[in-house]
Amino acid sequence: MHEMALMAGVFDIIKQYTTDLEESRVTKVTLVVGEMTNAVPEALQSAFAVYSAGTVVEGAELLIREIPLTAECMSCGWAGKTEKHLFICPQCSSLGLELKTGRELYLESLEVE
Repeated sequence: MHEMALMAGVFDIIKQYTTDLEESRVTKVTLVVGEMTNAVPEALQSAFAVYSAGTVVEGAELLIREIPLTAECMSCGWAGKTEKHLFICPQCSSLGLELKTGRELYLESLEVE
């Protein structure tokens, strides 16, 4: 369950932005997660609940924006969604696919009240 480790990193970043919040609290956290991270949204939600307990983030909504895996073929120019671990162009069978999206993992926004 690598989601706990991923969320630990997310909370390191959240702490940087919330250390000066005195009476405010975080109401919403938006996390962008690419398909290649293999992170399970439900496990991320559970990890979020653990790390947010007793902090200004406790009770906040976690919104996970999932990004599909997309690629472009360097041989024929095909571009589109591809399957994890199947990096063969569906049009020309080339192995020359360049990943365009799906590796993301970052904190997109914090809403504070």
